[in-house]
Amino acid sequence: MSFYQSAQFIQIQNVLSPEEQRDLLNYVFDQQNYFVSTSTSTGEIDYRQSTILYYSEEYEHWIIDKVKTFLPKLLEEWQIEPFAISQIEAQLTAHNDGNYYKIHNDNGSEDAANRTISYVYYFNREPKNFSGGALRIYDLNVENGLYLQADSYQEIQPINNSIVFFPSHLLHEVLPVVCPSRQFANSRFTLNGWVRRATV
Repeated sequence: MSFYQSAQFIQIQNVLSPEEQRDLLNYVFDQQNYFVSTSTSTGEIDYRQSTILYYSEEYEHWIIDKVKTFLPKLLEEWQIEPFAISQIEAQLTAHNDGNYYKIHNDNGSEDAANRTISYVYYFNREPKNFSGGALRIYDLNVENGLYLQADSYQEIQPINNSIVFFPSHLLHEVLPVVCPSRQFANSRFTLNGWVRRATV
């Protein structure tokens, strides 16, 4: 059996107040030396380029609380039965000049199989000093239970102070960022992560 599935996503704008966003940016600038190069679970080279801050306890709690408040409306919109959550993951990521993330999904490996909903909160310095970096989410052809990438897609711009939610099984990529100054402070920043479904 085969069928076509269009990519679902929701983008919510004006998530933080100007003061809250300023505090978040200042925090990121202070933590610059603790950002490290990203990797993938498969260890592939030239598949992902960006830097990441794995531990940011204060802002992890903030984004997790935000995600929890949005979840009920999200599940209703997508007609998903509410489910028990085992964990909401969070990480801070920076994409600078030439950085990207090629096509992947967020629950394709065994240790990530219970990731159900992915989210990305975008923030950056104003005026914006980069271009590119759109999130491209592919529609799917589903054949015999396998998700296959369709030629069509939805392209979501990294709008400052917005958050995007989408199902974790959807294939997606981050298009290359162009940041002429190459200054860390001018990066495309995200607080992103995943809602994990509790398994019995």
